[in-house]
Amino acid sequence: MLTATLPTPQVAEAESNDRQESFVSDAEISRRVLSIRSGWTVAERMARRREAERRFADLMDKLSAA
Repeated sequence: MLTATLPTPQVAEAESNDRQESFVSDAEISRRVLSIRSGWTVAERMARRREAERRFADLMDKLSAA
């Protein structure tokens, strides 16, 4: 019986891939979010707030039903 196998990455190769990841700090994420939000109109902010509240209510309903 023949078995097909996939080549597995070498340990050194796998470790080097992990080192290439860059993590963004909380401060940088906050700065980006504020930058994006600053371009929103009042109507868009209100619509986004309503949508967030609706999604939160749906989540709470699903959690309480479980």
